[in-house]
Amino acid sequence: MVSRKTVGLDRELVSELRSVAISRGMNLVSYFRKLVKEAVELERRGYYAPRALSEKRFEYFLKSFNFIYVPADVLGNSLGDDLLKSAREFGERLGVTLKELGVDVYEFIEFLGNSTSSLIYENDRVIVAPVGDGRRLTTELIKGMALGGGLECEDRGVFIVKMPKRVLERISRAAEEGLEGGRRGRRVLRG
Repeated sequence: MVSRKTVGLDRELVSELRSVAISRGMNLVSYFRKLVKEAVELERRGYYAPRALSEKRFEYFLKSFNFIYVPADVLGNSLGDDLLKSAREFGERLGVTLKELGVDVYEFIEFLGNSTSSLIYENDRVIVAPVGDGRRLTTELIKGMALGGGLECEDRGVFIVKMPKRVLERISRAAEEGLEGGRRGRRVLRG
C-alpha cells in the first residue's frame, strides 16, 4: 500500500515541472518521484542534493565551452607562462559571457575552485590558493573569470576575490535561521 503525502508547491513551478516531465515522456508524479529518489540517494552519500543540481548546471555551461576533465597529474608542473596567460584570458572571456547569460559568476568560481581545492575562504573574501601543480591552469582561469565577471578583486601577490554582498547576506540569513531554529526546537525541562 502506498502512503500519500501532500507537498505544497507554487502553481507556476508545478506547471513547469509538468512540462518538463511530459518532454521526458513521463507524467508529473513519475518525474517527481524519480527526482526525489535521486536527491535522497545523493543525500545518503553525504552530498547536498540542491548543490549537485547547481553543479550539474555549471558543468553544462563548461561543456559548451569545450571543457574536459584532465587530471592535474597529467598537466604536471610543465605549464608555461604563455599557457597560464591564455588560461587567464580565456577565463576573462568566460566571465564576461557567463555574466551576460545571467549566470552567477561567483558561484561558478566556487564550483571550479572547490573541485580543484584551490580556494581558501576567509571572512568576506576568497583567496585563490597559490598552487604549484597542474591546478595552476584552473586558478588562472578562475582569476580571469573573476575579472571578466566584474567581481571585486585584488592581486597583491595573492589573488583575492571579495564575496558579493548577496552571498554574505545569504550566509548571514542561514546562520540566523539556524540559531532561531535551535531556539524554537528546544524543550524546557522542568523538574
